[in-house]
Amino acid sequence: PLPQMFYGSYGWDPLLILLQIILIQCLYYLTLGGCLTLLDFLMAVPSSLDQFFSATLCRMNTTGWICMSSVLLSAVVGSFFLLFVVERTKKCLDFTATLFLLHLCACWSFKGFP
Repeated sequence: PLPQMFYGSYGWDPLLILLQIILIQCLYYLTLGGCLTLLDFLMAVPSSLDQFFSATLCRMNTTGWICMSSVLLSAVVGSFFLLFVVERTKKCLDFTATLFLLHLCACWSFKGFP
């Protein structure tokens, strides 16, 4: 009864958890890329990989607002992805923290610590 309380009817399945983390990460970057591309097009700003991984672009100018708005929109859409991929509200915070921790590591490896 105790393991089912934490892991549900599936039990402890590390492969399932790893695949869910990878899927959530991919969906987040796909959504972030879509939002960035759409807002860059609408605001006539050139697209750049720096918009994904560089904290230096998050300033109070057009590019900064595009980056911040895209991250916010991706987080909102990502909450619906969590609903369908994770399917357990007790795990959503864990998966969200993992998502942004992995994103921090990606930013760190791309441009150094923000």
